[in-house]
Amino acid sequence: MKPFILTCLPSPDTGRGVGLALVLELPGGGVWLYDTGCGYPMGTGIGPDGAPHQWVGDFNAGRDLIAPFLRERGFTKIDGVVVSHAHYDHFGGLLWLEKHFPIALLVDSGYDFTGAMSAGYQRELSDFNGIRERFKARGAWKAVLGGDPIPMDPGLEVKVLAPPRGFFPDPHPEKRNPKDPASHYMLNSNALILGIRHGKKSFVLGGDIEKEDQEELLVPSLPVGALACDVLVAPGHGLHTAENFVAATRPSLVVVSLFDRWLANCTAKTLFEASGATVRITGDRGRVTVESDGERIAHR
Repeated sequence: MKPFILTCLPSPDTGRGVGLALVLELPGGGVWLYDTGCGYPMGTGIGPDGAPHQWVGDFNAGRDLIAPFLRERGFTKIDGVVVSHAHYDHFGGLLWLEKHFPIALLVDSGYDFTGAMSAGYQRELSDFNGIRERFKARGAWKAVLGGDPIPMDPGLEVKVLAPPRGFFPDPHPEKRNPKDPASHYMLNSNALILGIRHGKKSFVLGGDIEKEDQEELLVPSLPVGALACDVLVAPGHGLHTAENFVAATRPSLVVVSLFDRWLANCTAKTLFEASGATVRITGDRGRVTVESDGERIAHR
């Protein structure tokens, strides 16, 4: 069986967001992205390429991480991009990539938060909606929800695990931290979570769903065994981990995208290592690559 390779690229700490950028090299030779890392625009200036030309920390993951990696691996185009949700540390790299790489398809849930929000969140959602509309206009956008397949490659079975049709609700806003508004946590709750099967090996890409919603919404919404996997990309950058989620996933390997300064808060490391899993964190290892041949998993 031809290999499936997942690489988690490490973002530098610019003081904004955390960042998740996964490159999926498919058995048939194509390449997809699951999230595109950080890219926080500064000001309103647009460069000659049509993308913002100033970024917080002078960093855009599309320009500075993903594009060099793709070129290193010999890719000149992207077959598809899955954006889990509309936060700059998960789609900001696409603001640059869409102007510089041919991208055949954009996939997201279609979720659109309409409640009260600050000007900052309004800009964030507006920027993502602009990307979505540009892909829509050329017939290159697809919305998916729980149970839907994503036909990435004949050698993979890819299925959306969450959010469900109708999306997850907000059952207990009174339990939330006042510094975590609904315009933030509701997008996290409804981030796309994917299950991928390659031969006998399975992966779960966990998006950004927070602890309370893993516990009260995600795990109870799925059949027993639906989240079980060999490899988990931890949701919420490993900072939000519910014990019933650990029990439901039972991975042997966990990949975490997180800065070194927040390692002490990485509940994924504590809880998953206690369950017997190996945990690999970009903040202390840099780039993390996982390779499956359908029978075995190797990582470096």
